[in-house]
Amino acid sequence: MKTIAIIIFIISIIGISADAQDFKKYFTKGSLRIDYIHTANSENELISSDAIYHEPNWGGSQVNLIDTFDYGHYKFEVFDSASASMIYSRGYSSLCGEWRYTDEAKKLWRSFSESVIMPYPLQTVNVIFYKRLKDQSWEQTSKMTVNPTDYMIIPQLKNPIKSFKIHDSGDASKKLDIVLLAEGYTQAEMQKFMNDAQRFKKYLLECAPFDAHSSDINIWAVPIVSEESGTDIPGTGVYKNTFFDSHFYTFGTERYINTVSNVAIRNAAANVPYDQIYILVNTAKYGGAGIYNYYSICTSDHLNSDFVFTHEFGHAFAGLGDEYYSSDVGVEDFYDLNSEPWEPNLTTLVQFDKKWKWMLSPETEVPTTHNEANTEQLGVFEGAGYLAKRVYRPRYDCTMKSIKLNYFCPVCTKAIVDRLNFYTR
Repeated sequence: MKTIAIIIFIISIIGISADAQDFKKYFTKGSLRIDYIHTANSENELISSDAIYHEPNWGGSQVNLIDTFDYGHYKFEVFDSASASMIYSRGYSSLCGEWRYTDEAKKLWRSFSESVIMPYPLQTVNVIFYKRLKDQSWEQTSKMTVNPTDYMIIPQLKNPIKSFKIHDSGDASKKLDIVLLAEGYTQAEMQKFMNDAQRFKKYLLECAPFDAHSSDINIWAVPIVSEESGTDIPGTGVYKNTFFDSHFYTFGTERYINTVSNVAIRNAAANVPYDQIYILVNTAKYGGAGIYNYYSICTSDHLNSDFVFTHEFGHAFAGLGDEYYSSDVGVEDFYDLNSEPWEPNLTTLVQFDKKWKWMLSPETEVPTTHNEANTEQLGVFEGAGYLAKRVYRPRYDCTMKSIKLNYFCPVCTKAIVDRLNFYTR
């Protein structure tokens, strides 16, 4: 057994070295950022190119270049044009992807700025974009060719800001790098932002399973100055001049705070190597949002901001779905009940073998009827994904369902750890 273990270890090291060599074969220093315009209604989607940047930092892995999770409503794949080899891919979601499921999207078209980011290629690459259909299959939506020597690629930072590394665990290529961006903090409130950033860092690193992986995480703070303090609250006629123009009442839902200032967000984040963007909004009002591999956003001073911070990061980082079903939301028919959702903590039982079935005890009832004795039990509880029927969650309660801090269920915990390992192994 010892000999077998040594062989497996050697093979794993060889595999890692080969992948690392592939990185140097195809990529160089910095990152390639593609900004594009995503135009859609409830039935159709279009992608058009906007701008391309060569940014100085790359925060991602140099080993795990191909996405193995298959999460998100969209994905892009990058192919070396000479060899036709896939050299990079990532899944993601977007605010436009959510808006398509609103009633408004049935009546009109809207356009959103979005970005994808990858290591900077040495040679010309073909970038292919896909959208996920209701049956969970993929459909190609767009293709573009990028020559890294093109003089139209913007080579400089558009918004250089002195940034701070507030949790340092080492090399960005071997860590999960989170950047905290200030929103609605005036020049006089910059120290408040830095204090808030330290506080929210503590919220995350004291929450399981992040607490056991604090040495796998870097956290950066970018103190961006706004002209006015706070954020827009359109439902009550409050409007503030802030850097990212954030606002509550997204899709008509009061607590849903968001921003569509994608270019400004990416320009600010580009000051550091990053894997995840988190926007911290200077207000005491309750609210937040988290969109997979897109960004997270929450407010700084509400009593439950610690919970919101970790809940929304569960969405944006680990691809976790909402497990509640009775709260008001702006989207309709978000899940196809005849297909298995891509989110790791939700199931329609259509392909439950691919989810957490293997984690259940043999005697577990499927679906699982709730009673006082099984509140902490892993099971299949009906009600999740904004629907009371036919969508199921792993445990009766979880941080992804209720306002409970540090209460991720075993399925959500595993999903988070799997993602951490992807960034750090």
